[in-house]
Amino acid sequence: MKPEKLLTSPDLDLNSDGLKNELGRWFSIYETLAETLSKPPYDISPEWRFYKDGGAWLCKMTRKKKTVFWISAWKEFLKCGFYFTQKSGDGISDLPIAQSLKSAFANTTPVGKLYPLSVDLTGKRQLDDLYTVVAYKIAQKVA
Repeated sequence: MKPEKLLTSPDLDLNSDGLKNELGRWFSIYETLAETLSKPPYDISPEWRFYKDGGAWLCKMTRKKKTVFWISAWKEFLKCGFYFTQKSGDGISDLPIAQSLKSAFANTTPVGKLYPLSVDLTGKRQLDDLYTVVAYKIAQKVA
């Protein structure tokens, strides 16, 4: 069964109440994530925007001008997508994260010159792995 996208109407008002209503059960995970990442050592800001090509709202998580990762909302999970170059992704296998994430990254197909890593959040227990990948991404000098 193919996952179902949320936030597909370009007319949504994604202020805090609108976002809470639209994300439903995923809002508490998003809220914890956004609050934690807004503080040091991360200093990451969320920016929700509707993308016509994907037909949905995406949240670009940025630090200064650098995109750290993207969040998309699905009925079954929140998808956090990271992109690494071959060089910047070399250390993923050494991170203290779930083996399933390491294996998925090792077997991923590049999109152009970038290698994607997706973390599908279905509960707050996965946030530690996400924070580890975020810290690693921030430390990288390239994509």
